[in-house]
Amino acid sequence: MTTRRHIVVVGASQAGCGAAAALRGFGFDGDITVLGDEPHRPYTRPPLSKAVLVGAESEHSVFLPVPDDIQLRTGVAAVGLDRANNAVELAGGEHLRYDGLVIATGGRARRLGNTVHSGQITLRGLDDAVALRGQLARAHGVAVAGAGFLGLEIASAAAGLGKAVTAVDQVPPLVGRLGPMLAGLVLTAAADHGVRVKIAPAGVRVDNPGRIVATDGSVLTEGDLVVTAAGDVPNTEWLHGSGVELDSGVVIDSACRVAPDIVAAGDVTSVRGRNGRAMRSPHWWNALSQAKIAAATLLGRESPELVGSTPPFFWTEAFGLKIRMAGHLPPVGEPTVIDGSLAERRALLVWPAEGPGNNFGTAVSVNVPISAPKLTKLAQQLPARQRTL
Repeated sequence: MTTRRHIVVVGASQAGCGAAAALRGFGFDGDITVLGDEPHRPYTRPPLSKAVLVGAESEHSVFLPVPDDIQLRTGVAAVGLDRANNAVELAGGEHLRYDGLVIATGGRARRLGNTVHSGQITLRGLDDAVALRGQLARAHGVAVAGAGFLGLEIASAAAGLGKAVTAVDQVPPLVGRLGPMLAGLVLTAAADHGVRVKIAPAGVRVDNPGRIVATDGSVLTEGDLVVTAAGDVPNTEWLHGSGVELDSGVVIDSACRVAPDIVAAGDVTSVRGRNGRAMRSPHWWNALSQAKIAAATLLGRESPELVGSTPPFFWTEAFGLKIRMAGHLPPVGEPTVIDGSLAERRALLVWPAEGPGNNFGTAVSVNVPISAPKLTKLAQQLPARQRTL
């Protein structure tokens, strides 16, 4: 085991807390300091746009356990990294020394248009969810800019509260993630719940007060509450000038390695594909798996898995649909139906891997109870579909 005495984790996120726990699990008995820029103790984000937003669960249910032998410092932001002296520069001027560093600063909500405009309502953190829950209760008409997973979960919550809801996106919603078959299922369910979906190929902007406007100035929808759900931006500004490679995030290798003594995990990371392009995959399951890999790498251990070696897991809940997915997205071609049927909105579906070299396919459950490990195992058991010329 590599000898280290003080590991600093920048980011009190799911990935950051997961890395700290994994370090202890691997037997590291030195000091661990976890830094978080929010005033709250660490929490998990997926319930914020689901049960917490509609009031089915309390906001207190999202907090993560933090072991007593880990020093947690909340309300402390990192503003710089001095690699020459192995130190993290904090907002108050303090320099915190480390001999191992985990970068897990996650991302923040992307805003449309002028990024300094503070009037756009977004849902990223715990305070956002609590505030939006109250705003939804008072609203009559709700407009959502962005109809991806998050945007449609917000639309679903609003519709469930009896609000008139319109969601607007630049591309057909979810087709790029779920494929046309499953995306069509979600949109049909959305329509059944009274949600209108509009497409504006040239793009949109949020125009206060209460309007989503196309680039030509035409008003697409209005509401007394407008929410922007346009993805996220990695929190990498504090690393500018540090020499850490940044390209759509903090670039990591298959072992979550960034540089000597530095690893990264979670939403802040990007991985280069075979074409050399850096891509992010900001999802809960990715944060958990990378946290373990990063901890093993930092301690000089060989991780049992590498980034991308196992099927990623995703899930969404909207309009009466609980969809769990493991493997490559979007799935390609026609699925094999193992149980149920899409017509009944209850089905277990599988798609084989596409072409040689892919070691897993795609498994999806729609309103079929199945655990993430079982669904992931199902995706791994699917042989590749061989292409014919």
